[in-house]
Amino acid sequence: MQYRVKSQLYADAEAQQKGAKQVLDDCTWSSCAAAVSWASGYTVDYTAAQGVAAFEKATGRKDKQGVSDAGGSLKEAAQTVAVLGGKARYAKSWADAVAAAKAGAALMVWVQQPVGYPSGVAISKWHDGWRRYWTKKDAKKITDGYGHMTSAGWCADHGWQWACPTRDEKVAAEKFGVPVTEEQLKQIANSKVKAKKVAVDYKCLLIVTHPGKVAAPVATPVVAQVAPTINVEAPRKPVEAPKVESGTKTPSQLDVAVKALEKVDWASIGAKGLALAGSAAEAAKKEKTTVGKISAWFKYIAANSKIDEMILDAVRTFLTVSISVALGLGIPLLDINGGDFRLVLSAGLASALQVIVKALDPSSTDYGVQKKK
Repeated sequence: MQYRVKSQLYADAEAQQKGAKQVLDDCTWSSCAAAVSWASGYTVDYTAAQGVAAFEKATGRKDKQGVSDAGGSLKEAAQTVAVLGGKARYAKSWADAVAAAKAGAALMVWVQQPVGYPSGVAISKWHDGWRRYWTKKDAKKITDGYGHMTSAGWCADHGWQWACPTRDEKVAAEKFGVPVTEEQLKQIANSKVKAKKVAVDYKCLLIVTHPGKVAAPVATPVVAQVAPTINVEAPRKPVEAPKVESGTKTPSQLDVAVKALEKVDWASIGAKGLALAGSAAEAAKKEKTTVGKISAWFKYIAANSKIDEMILDAVRTFLTVSISVALGLGIPLLDINGGDFRLVLSAGLASALQVIVKALDPSSTDYGVQKKK
Protein backbone atom coordinates (compact mmCIF):
# COMPACT_ATOMS: atom_id res chain seq x y z
CA MET A 1 0.00 0.00 0.00
CA GLN A 2 1.34 3.42 -0.94
CA TYR A 3 1.17 6.36 1.46
CA ARG A 4 -1.17 8.98 0.02
CA VAL A 5 -0.10 12.61 0.30
CA LYS A 6 -2.69 15.09 1.57
CA SER A 7 -1.38 18.31 0.13
CA GLN A 8 -1.51 21.60 1.99
CA LEU A 9 -1.52 23.17 -1.48
CA TYR A 10 -5.23 22.29 -1.49
CA ALA A 11 -6.08 22.73 2.20
CA ASP A 12 -8.49 25.58 1.44
CA ALA A 13 -11.56 23.91 -0.08
CA GLU A 14 -12.79 27.14 -1.68
CA ALA A 15 -9.39 27.93 -3.19
CA GLN A 16 -9.09 24.34 -4.35
CA GLN A 17 -12.33 24.64 -6.33
CA LYS A 18 -10.89 27.70 -8.04
CA GLY A 19 -7.61 25.93 -8.78
CA ALA A 20 -5.60 28.14 -6.40
CA LYS A 21 -2.80 26.81 -4.22
CA GLN A 22 -2.15 28.03 -0.67
CA VAL A 23 1.02 27.12 1.24
CA LEU A 24 1.40 28.67 4.65
CA ASP A 25 0.45 27.09 7.97
CA ASP A 26 -1.72 24.11 6.99
CA CYS A 27 1.04 21.49 7.14
CA THR A 28 -0.02 20.09 10.54
CA TRP A 29 -3.68 19.60 9.67
CA SER A 30 -2.89 18.22 6.21
CA SER A 31 -0.50 15.73 7.80
CA CYS A 32 -3.17 14.78 10.37
CA ALA A 33 -5.50 13.91 7.49
CA ALA A 34 -2.79 11.84 5.81
CA ALA A 35 -1.81 10.02 9.02
CA VAL A 36 -5.36 9.07 10.08
CA SER A 37 -6.22 7.94 6.54
CA TRP A 38 -3.13 5.68 6.42
CA ALA A 39 -3.69 4.34 9.95
CA SER A 40 -7.24 3.35 9.01
CA GLY A 41 -6.01 1.37 6.02
CA TYR A 42 -7.94 3.94 3.95
CA THR A 43 -11.27 2.78 5.32
CA VAL A 44 -11.53 6.55 5.79
CA ASP A 45 -9.68 8.87 3.41
CA TYR A 46 -9.62 12.50 4.49
CA THR A 47 -8.64 15.53 2.43
CA ALA A 48 -6.33 18.29 3.65
CA ALA A 49 -9.35 20.62 3.81
CA GLN A 50 -11.09 18.14 6.14
CA GLY A 51 -7.96 18.15 8.27
CA VAL A 52 -8.19 21.94 8.62
CA ALA A 53 -11.89 21.68 9.53
CA ALA A 54 -11.06 19.07 12.19
CA PHE A 55 -8.38 21.38 13.64
CA GLU A 56 -10.86 24.24 13.92
CA LYS A 57 -13.39 21.98 15.65
CA ALA A 58 -10.75 20.55 18.02
CA THR A 59 -9.15 23.83 19.07
CA GLY A 60 -11.80 26.48 18.52
CA ARG A 61 -9.28 28.46 16.49
CA LYS A 62 -9.95 29.58 12.94
CA ASP A 63 -7.45 29.27 10.10
CA LYS A 64 -7.48 32.22 7.72
CA GLN A 65 -6.11 31.04 4.38
CA GLY A 66 -3.19 33.00 2.95
CA VAL A 67 -2.16 34.24 6.42
CA SER A 68 0.34 32.59 8.75
CA ASP A 69 -1.94 32.55 11.77
CA ALA A 70 -2.68 28.93 12.68
CA GLY A 71 0.55 27.00 13.03
CA GLY A 72 0.03 23.94 15.20
CA SER A 73 1.70 21.99 17.99
CA LEU A 74 1.97 18.24 18.55
CA LYS A 75 -0.67 18.60 21.28
CA GLU A 76 -3.11 20.25 18.87
CA ALA A 77 -2.27 17.63 16.24
CA ALA A 78 -3.31 14.93 18.72
CA GLN A 79 -6.60 16.78 19.35
CA THR A 80 -7.21 17.04 15.60
CA VAL A 81 -6.46 13.35 15.08
CA ALA A 82 -9.12 12.54 17.70
CA VAL A 83 -11.74 14.58 15.82
CA LEU A 84 -10.87 12.60 12.68
CA GLY A 85 -11.57 9.35 14.56
CA GLY A 86 -7.98 8.36 15.26
CA LYS A 87 -5.86 8.22 18.38
CA ALA A 88 -2.45 9.86 18.85
CA ARG A 89 0.16 9.41 21.53
CA TYR A 90 3.74 10.54 21.99
CA ALA A 91 6.44 8.01 21.10
CA LYS A 92 8.29 6.57 24.10
CA SER A 93 11.42 5.85 22.09
CA TRP A 94 12.54 5.47 18.49
CA ALA A 95 12.07 1.69 18.81
CA ASP A 96 8.52 2.30 20.06
CA ALA A 97 7.75 4.41 16.97
CA VAL A 98 9.26 1.85 14.58
CA ALA A 99 7.35 -1.04 16.17
CA ALA A 100 4.06 0.86 16.08
CA ALA A 101 4.56 1.83 12.42
CA LYS A 102 5.32 -1.77 11.50
CA ALA A 103 2.06 -2.74 13.21
CA GLY A 104 0.13 -0.36 10.95
CA ALA A 105 0.32 3.02 12.71
CA ALA A 106 1.24 6.29 11.00
CA LEU A 107 3.84 8.69 12.38
CA MET A 108 3.47 12.45 12.60
CA VAL A 109 7.01 13.81 12.16
CA TRP A 110 7.69 17.38 13.34
CA VAL A 111 10.73 18.74 11.49
CA GLN A 112 12.93 21.77 10.87
CA GLN A 113 12.92 21.38 7.10
CA PRO A 114 15.43 20.80 5.47
CA VAL A 115 18.09 21.12 8.21
CA GLY A 116 20.42 18.10 8.23
CA TYR A 117 18.28 16.10 5.80
CA PRO A 118 19.92 13.09 4.11
CA SER A 119 21.31 13.70 0.64
CA GLY A 120 19.19 12.51 -2.28
CA VAL A 121 15.80 12.39 -0.50
CA ALA A 122 13.19 14.23 -2.57
CA ILE A 123 10.87 16.67 -0.78
CA SER A 124 8.61 18.43 -3.30
CA LYS A 125 8.63 20.67 -6.35
CA TRP A 126 7.33 23.47 -4.15
CA HIS A 127 10.25 23.06 -1.77
CA ASP A 128 12.72 23.03 -4.66
CA GLY A 129 11.33 26.41 -5.72
CA TRP A 130 11.58 27.70 -2.14
CA ARG A 131 15.19 26.57 -1.99
CA ARG A 132 16.11 28.22 -5.31
CA TYR A 133 14.47 31.51 -4.21
CA TRP A 134 16.29 31.72 -0.88
CA THR A 135 19.59 30.55 -2.37
CA LYS A 136 19.61 33.79 -4.34
CA LYS A 137 17.94 36.05 -1.76
CA ASP A 138 19.24 34.90 1.65
CA ALA A 139 21.04 31.54 2.04
CA LYS A 140 20.65 31.75 5.84
CA LYS A 141 16.98 30.89 5.38
CA ILE A 142 18.05 27.49 4.03
CA THR A 143 20.49 26.76 6.85
CA ASP A 144 17.88 27.81 9.44
CA GLY A 145 15.05 25.93 7.70
CA TYR A 146 11.39 26.21 8.63
CA GLY A 147 9.21 24.52 11.23
CA HIS A 148 7.03 21.98 9.50
CA MET A 149 4.83 18.92 10.10
CA THR A 150 5.12 15.82 7.94
CA SER A 151 3.97 12.21 8.26
CA ALA A 152 5.19 8.71 7.45
CA GLY A 153 4.18 5.05 7.32
CA TRP A 154 5.67 1.61 6.75
CA CYS A 155 4.41 -1.40 4.82
CA ALA A 156 5.94 -4.66 3.64
CA ASP A 157 5.54 -3.84 -0.06
CA HIS A 158 7.13 -0.39 -0.05
CA GLY A 159 9.07 -0.06 3.20
CA TRP A 160 9.21 3.39 4.81
CA GLN A 161 7.37 6.21 3.04
CA TRP A 162 7.74 9.84 4.14
CA ALA A 163 5.18 12.45 3.03
CA CYS A 164 5.78 16.19 3.03
CA PRO A 165 2.44 18.00 2.62
CA THR A 166 4.03 20.52 0.22
CA ARG A 167 3.94 17.70 -2.37
CA ASP A 168 1.21 18.07 -4.99
CA GLU A 169 -1.23 15.16 -4.70
CA LYS A 170 -2.68 15.97 -8.14
CA VAL A 171 0.65 15.31 -9.86
CA ALA A 172 1.53 11.65 -10.45
CA ALA A 173 5.15 12.10 -9.37
CA GLU A 174 4.15 13.57 -5.97
CA LYS A 175 0.87 11.90 -4.98
CA PHE A 176 2.60 9.33 -2.74
CA GLY A 177 5.20 9.51 0.02
CA VAL A 178 8.91 9.28 -0.80
CA PRO A 179 10.62 5.91 -0.19
CA VAL A 180 13.24 6.29 2.57
CA THR A 181 15.25 4.02 4.80
CA GLU A 182 14.69 3.91 8.55
CA GLU A 183 18.00 5.70 9.07
CA GLN A 184 16.99 8.45 6.65
CA LEU A 185 13.65 8.91 8.42
CA LYS A 186 15.46 9.12 11.76
CA GLN A 187 17.80 11.74 10.33
CA ILE A 188 14.80 13.76 9.14
CA ALA A 189 13.18 13.42 12.59
CA ASN A 190 16.41 14.75 14.11
CA SER A 191 16.28 17.94 12.04
CA LYS A 192 15.47 19.98 15.16
CA VAL A 193 18.72 19.00 16.89
CA LYS A 194 20.29 22.34 15.96
CA ALA A 195 17.56 24.27 17.75
CA LYS A 196 17.07 21.88 20.68
CA LYS A 197 20.79 21.08 21.23
CA VAL A 198 19.89 17.41 21.81
CA ALA A 199 18.99 14.37 19.73
CA VAL A 200 15.26 14.67 19.42
CA ASP A 201 14.07 12.03 16.91
CA TYR A 202 11.32 10.27 18.93
CA LYS A 203 10.48 13.44 20.91
CA CYS A 204 9.23 14.98 17.66
CA LEU A 205 6.95 12.05 16.80
CA LEU A 206 3.29 11.24 17.35
CA ILE A 207 2.08 7.68 16.84
CA VAL A 208 -1.34 7.67 15.13
CA THR A 209 -3.65 4.65 15.16
CA HIS A 210 -7.22 4.04 14.03
CA PRO A 211 -9.73 1.35 15.13
CA GLY A 212 -10.48 0.41 11.52
CA LYS A 213 -6.97 -0.93 10.80
CA VAL A 214 -5.80 -4.51 11.40
CA ALA A 215 -2.22 -4.62 12.64
CA ALA A 216 0.23 -5.92 10.04
CA PRO A 217 1.08 -9.55 10.90
CA VAL A 218 4.58 -9.25 9.40
CA ALA A 219 5.52 -6.84 12.16
CA THR A 220 5.18 -9.42 14.95
CA PRO A 221 8.75 -10.81 14.90
CA VAL A 222 10.21 -7.31 14.62
CA VAL A 223 8.28 -6.04 17.65
CA ALA A 224 9.30 -9.07 19.67
CA GLN A 225 13.00 -8.51 18.97
CA VAL A 226 13.17 -4.73 19.18
CA ALA A 227 10.77 -3.66 21.88
CA PRO A 228 8.89 -6.54 23.56
CA THR A 229 7.28 -4.30 26.20
CA ILE A 230 5.68 -1.81 23.81
CA ASN A 231 1.89 -1.62 23.83
CA VAL A 232 0.44 -0.90 20.42
CA GLU A 233 -3.27 -0.19 20.26
CA ALA A 234 -5.08 -3.41 19.40
CA PRO A 235 -7.42 -3.42 16.39
CA ARG A 236 -11.11 -3.80 17.12
CA LYS A 237 -12.20 -5.72 14.06
CA PRO A 238 -10.87 -6.90 10.72
CA VAL A 239 -11.57 -4.60 7.79
CA GLU A 240 -11.54 -5.61 4.16
CA ALA A 241 -8.72 -3.90 2.25
CA PRO A 242 -9.97 -1.00 0.11
CA LYS A 243 -10.46 -1.88 -3.54
CA VAL A 244 -8.81 0.04 -6.34
CA GLU A 245 -11.24 1.64 -8.77
CA SER A 246 -12.07 -0.48 -11.81
CA GLY A 247 -9.64 -0.02 -14.66
CA THR A 248 -7.07 1.74 -12.45
CA LYS A 249 -3.73 0.24 -11.55
CA THR A 250 -1.58 1.88 -8.91
CA PRO A 251 2.04 1.92 -10.14
CA SER A 252 4.74 0.44 -7.93
CA GLN A 253 7.67 2.55 -6.78
CA LEU A 254 9.83 0.65 -9.28
CA ASP A 255 7.43 1.53 -12.12
CA VAL A 256 7.49 5.19 -11.07
CA ALA A 257 11.30 5.23 -10.99
CA VAL A 258 11.58 3.58 -14.42
CA LYS A 259 9.08 6.05 -15.90
CA ALA A 260 11.11 8.91 -14.44
CA LEU A 261 14.25 7.56 -16.15
CA GLU A 262 12.40 7.57 -19.47
CA LYS A 263 11.91 11.34 -19.15
CA VAL A 264 15.62 12.10 -18.63
CA ASP A 265 17.26 14.29 -21.29
CA TRP A 266 19.77 11.65 -22.29
CA ALA A 267 21.15 13.74 -25.16
CA SER A 268 22.16 16.51 -22.75
CA ILE A 269 23.52 14.04 -20.18
CA GLY A 270 25.50 12.26 -22.91
CA ALA A 271 27.03 15.48 -24.15
CA LYS A 272 28.14 16.45 -20.65
CA GLY A 273 29.50 12.96 -20.06
CA LEU A 274 31.52 13.03 -23.30
CA ALA A 275 32.94 16.45 -22.43
CA LEU A 276 33.97 15.17 -19.00
CA ALA A 277 35.51 12.01 -20.49
CA GLY A 278 37.44 14.12 -23.01
CA SER A 279 38.87 16.33 -20.28
CA ALA A 280 39.83 13.22 -18.30
CA ALA A 281 41.62 11.76 -21.33
CA GLU A 282 43.51 15.00 -21.82
CA ALA A 283 44.59 14.96 -18.17
CA ALA A 284 45.77 11.34 -18.50
CA LYS A 285 48.07 12.07 -21.47
CA LYS A 286 51.01 12.96 -19.25
CA GLU A 287 51.12 9.41 -17.87
CA LYS A 288 53.49 7.06 -19.69
CA THR A 289 52.04 3.63 -18.87
CA THR A 290 48.62 2.23 -19.75
CA VAL A 291 47.87 1.51 -16.09
CA GLY A 292 48.92 5.04 -15.19
CA LYS A 293 46.67 6.54 -17.88
CA ILE A 294 43.65 4.50 -16.71
CA SER A 295 44.29 5.42 -13.09
CA ALA A 296 44.69 9.10 -13.95
CA TRP A 297 41.48 9.01 -16.01
CA PHE A 298 39.40 7.59 -13.14
CA LYS A 299 41.00 9.96 -10.62
CA TYR A 300 40.09 12.91 -12.82
CA ILE A 301 36.46 11.75 -13.10
CA ALA A 302 36.20 11.29 -9.31
CA ALA A 303 37.83 14.66 -8.61
CA ASN A 304 35.85 16.66 -11.17
CA SER A 305 32.34 15.21 -10.95
CA LYS A 306 29.99 13.70 -8.41
CA ILE A 307 29.41 10.46 -10.29
CA ASP A 308 31.22 8.44 -7.63
CA GLU A 309 28.97 9.90 -4.90
CA MET A 310 25.91 8.98 -6.97
CA ILE A 311 27.05 5.37 -7.39
CA LEU A 312 27.98 5.02 -3.72
CA ASP A 313 24.65 6.46 -2.52
CA ALA A 314 22.68 4.30 -4.96
CA VAL A 315 24.46 1.12 -3.81
CA ARG A 316 24.17 2.07 -0.15
CA THR A 317 20.43 2.84 -0.52
CA PHE A 318 19.84 -0.39 -2.46
CA LEU A 319 21.48 -2.52 0.24
CA THR A 320 19.84 -0.68 3.16
CA VAL A 321 16.31 -0.88 1.75
CA SER A 322 16.70 -4.48 0.57
CA ILE A 323 17.96 -5.65 3.96
CA SER A 324 15.29 -3.61 5.80
CA VAL A 325 12.49 -5.12 3.73
CA ALA A 326 13.87 -8.65 4.14
CA LEU A 327 14.20 -8.29 7.92
CA GLY A 328 10.79 -6.61 8.18
CA LEU A 329 9.21 -9.58 6.44
CA GLY A 330 11.16 -12.07 8.54
CA ILE A 331 12.96 -13.44 5.45
CA PRO A 332 16.30 -15.17 6.23
CA LEU A 333 18.98 -13.23 4.33
CA LEU A 334 20.88 -16.42 3.49
CA ASP A 335 17.82 -18.34 2.36
CA ILE A 336 15.77 -16.07 0.08
CA ASN A 337 13.55 -17.94 -2.37
CA GLY A 338 12.33 -16.80 -5.78
CA GLY A 339 9.25 -14.87 -4.71
CA ASP A 340 10.98 -13.29 -1.73
CA PHE A 341 13.96 -12.40 -3.90
CA ARG A 342 11.78 -10.53 -6.41
CA LEU A 343 10.08 -8.54 -3.65
CA VAL A 344 13.33 -7.58 -1.95
CA LEU A 345 15.09 -6.83 -5.25
CA SER A 346 12.18 -4.66 -6.46
CA ALA A 347 12.24 -2.56 -3.28
CA GLY A 348 16.02 -2.16 -3.48
CA LEU A 349 16.02 -1.24 -7.16
CA ALA A 350 13.22 1.30 -6.72
CA SER A 351 15.15 3.09 -3.98
CA ALA A 352 18.45 3.04 -5.91
CA LEU A 353 16.78 4.35 -9.07
CA GLN A 354 15.33 7.24 -7.07
CA VAL A 355 18.92 8.31 -6.30
CA ILE A 356 19.95 7.98 -9.95
CA VAL A 357 16.91 9.93 -11.21
CA LYS A 358 17.73 12.76 -8.80
CA ALA A 359 21.38 12.67 -9.90
CA LEU A 360 20.35 13.14 -13.54
CA ASP A 361 18.08 16.07 -12.74
CA PRO A 362 19.86 19.16 -14.11
CA SER A 363 18.53 21.26 -11.22
CA SER A 364 20.05 18.93 -8.62
CA THR A 365 23.18 20.11 -6.82
CA ASP A 366 23.74 16.94 -4.82
CA TYR A 367 25.27 15.05 -7.73
CA GLY A 368 26.34 15.86 -11.26
CA VAL A 369 27.61 14.40 -14.51
CA GLN A 370 29.03 17.69 -15.72
CA LYS A 371 32.46 18.92 -14.69
CA LYS A 372 32.68 20.60 -11.30
CA LYS A 373 33.07 24.36 -11.36
